[in-house]
Amino acid sequence: MRASPPPFPLACHAFAAVLAGLVGAASAQEKLPKPGQPEREAKADRREMKQNGGDKPGRDAGAESARGLTRLREAMRVTDDAEWAVIAERIAAVQAAGGAAGAKDKAKPAGTERTAQESLRSAVRDGLPDAELRLRLARAHALHREREARLARARAELRAVLTVRQEAVAVLAGLLDPAP
Repeated sequence: MRASPPPFPLACHAFAAVLAGLVGAASAQEKLPKPGQPEREAKADRREMKQNGGDKPGRDAGAESARGLTRLREAMRVTDDAEWAVIAERIAAVQAAGGAAGAKDKAKPAGTERTAQESLRSAVRDGLPDAELRLRLARAHALHREREARLARARAELRAVLTVRQEAVAVLAGLLDPAP
């Protein structure tokens, strides 16, 4: 005669399923607009939260940047403040040139380059003549080449002051390309 399994594991699974359902329902309620708030305002609130750092209301970008630099300094094992001042200045130059830490491939265009791309996009969308497309395309190419040159110079200047270990950390952080 075979012994039947105790009912306890079944009760655990049922409890876990109920708990998961409650957690899912609670998170779904958080995404609903507040009572009396039109859907448009709720979407605007979510958009603003996303622009300000996702689900972190009151996010301080400066403090996050400082924490990121502190983590980077610790990973690079820089103890001398004067040495770190030089490295931090060059990291800031790389980031300003478009080589933001954490970027997977190429940095996203910003400023005038983004404006040139939007201009090109509207020209394509509106079906402007080829001559106008060539002009806008040339402008986008030129701005892209300028940004890439600035970024390459900033990365070379950063690489020049780093040790091999520090360079490896900078590559892992997305500040430098793996190839020199």
